[in-house]
Amino acid sequence: WHLVCAVGALGYYNGSLAVTEAGAECLNWAEFPDYVQQYPDRGLGDHNYCRNPDGGTTPWCFYRLVSGAIAWANCDCNQGAVRLAEDSSVELYFSGLWGTICADHWTDWDASVVCRQLAGKKSHPGPWPVPLHLQSANCHGDEEALLLCGYQEAVSGACNQGSAVVTCVGAPLRIVGGKESFEGRVEVYHDGKWGTICDDQWDDRDAEVVCRQLGLSGTPKALSWAHYGQGSGPILLDEVQCSGNELSLDQCKKSDWGQQNCDHIEDAGVSCDPFTEGTVRLAGGRSPGEGRVEVYYNGDWGTVCDDGWTDLGAQVVCRQLGFRGKNKSVISCLSQGFILLDDVACVGTELSLLDCPHSNWGQHDCSHAEDLGVRCSPESNTVMDGSLGNSPCSCPE
Repeated sequence: WHLVCAVGALGYYNGSLAVTEAGAECLNWAEFPDYVQQYPDRGLGDHNYCRNPDGGTTPWCFYRLVSGAIAWANCDCNQGAVRLAEDSSVELYFSGLWGTICADHWTDWDASVVCRQLAGKKSHPGPWPVPLHLQSANCHGDEEALLLCGYQEAVSGACNQGSAVVTCVGAPLRIVGGKESFEGRVEVYHDGKWGTICDDQWDDRDAEVVCRQLGLSGTPKALSWAHYGQGSGPILLDEVQCSGNELSLDQCKKSDWGQQNCDHIEDAGVSCDPFTEGTVRLAGGRSPGEGRVEVYYNGDWGTVCDDGWTDLGAQVVCRQLGFRGKNKSVISCLSQGFILLDDVACVGTELSLLDCPHSNWGQHDCSHAEDLGVRCSPESNTVMDGSLGNSPCSCPE
């Protein structure tokens, strides 16, 4: 499902998903002009598509309760999932039901998107009848998921040429064991089994092909020595040597299936990282626009120590996140993981946190009790007194 809700190159989910996990239809963002103003350049506008303008991992939207009140909820990331029936016909999860796609206008471009989205996953539905969901998919072929295509919903329950069918070529791939959906140990499917790849000759050109085959954008990076943990199945490939231009790993020079001299400590991995060094996000807040400041570096998110921190730093963080108002530093909840920056001394005019003078990455004399947080607003805020009641985080009791 992660491809359906994946963060795109723009830094936020930019698809056409418009339904909550409970099946409620999303409301148009234009009904909430303050939010559109608060999150410029984050995909909000005159539409009701799910978005994650605050930088969270799961897109969300506003919806209307039965009482008429407005609430928000995470969106249904299962929406748009695909699977293949035993006869290889494509089934799509749409509006809470599995259903078929009409074959009348089905093309190889549509099929390539399905194969990319499946990435080795195949499940067989039960014998019950399923409805017809799409009249046509209208894909260009480079989309990451079927519902990112310019599809047309079915208006009748019949197709002249039956249901769309797909046969995917190339050995299916998957990445497992990573903290994020875009990274992990590379596993390939062959002869009914999933297995790993030995890291002999493994480099960024191989990673580029893996990321391309999986439909993942971002910067490809090869990882060796079981960086994402050791696999437990067979080691299926060795001596993989891609040029970087191939469409799938099948097209690369490599050993014969099962021919290798490796142990699982040499399992190959990849990262198809969509984030750039210095990206910031707010975590643990009670509402969008407030929370603990976290910064991205070398594949991990970490916190910022409050030594030397002032409200000028809050101005920079909030500006980097798209806020334009006067913003304040507040205390934060305790975190876990890395403390990545310390002694950050912004003057307030910088465009990003990394433009401010700061310590070297990972060098600090802090504990997580000194993690800093901010509350961003498009308008002026009242001064916080620093008490726990003003914390932006939903702290555990």
